[in-house]
Amino acid sequence: MITGFESINNWYEKPLGYLYFERVSSKLDKLLRSYNPWGKHICALDAGCGSGQYTLYLASNHTYNTVGIDKSRVLVSKALKKSEEKGLKADFLNADISSLPFKSESFGLVLCINVIEFVQNKIEAVGELKRVLSPEGIIILGVCNKYGLWGLIKTVAKPFKRGDPFFKGNFLSRTDIKDIAQKTGLKLLHIEEEIYFLPFKDIRAITFSEKIVKKYLKVLPGLLIACLKK
Repeated sequence: MITGFESINNWYEKPLGYLYFERVSSKLDKLLRSYNPWGKHICALDAGCGSGQYTLYLASNHTYNTVGIDKSRVLVSKALKKSEEKGLKADFLNADISSLPFKSESFGLVLCINVIEFVQNKIEAVGELKRVLSPEGIIILGVCNKYGLWGLIKTVAKPFKRGDPFFKGNFLSRTDIKDIAQKTGLKLLHIEEEIYFLPFKDIRAITFSEKIVKKYLKVLPGLLIACLKK
């Protein structure tokens, strides 16, 4: 199935996407260490894996036996190729986040970064993530912040960017995350914040904007990262 996100792999290879991944993975490092300090082996799911950036990030840490799923066959194919090139072991499947092909309570960690914003039925999708989560497991849900700088840019630029899939999503606020947790019966542990730069193309402009935003506009992060459990 073609989803409109097939170009995401190219985005991550450009300065903006590379820095985005670097900042998010750094935040994930801290979260995962806090939830699994002893390095226990865990089965992990990357739901909506795209071309495998975060799946392979998990696979590079031998603590995680990782599976990535995505609705796009093109992206799953790219993810498989990338795992072979990097020599990292991970399984990739073509599947829909709202109908996961796994038994209940299969995963100790469910990672879902920048996916739920683009799913029509968010409650159904998060309900599926909950179903496959083990009783002591953790869901890490990363979503673009509706009231962050990226959310503001999306609102202003949407009429001019109709062909860009980024502008098709419905970004979420802290209140939206709390509402999803309540409706799915999940316990919201806390919400972390990340991404303080503006989506420029030039790396110097990106890093300069990060310094300015962190100093004057830190209350407007681009990404909210929620940690949830049953």
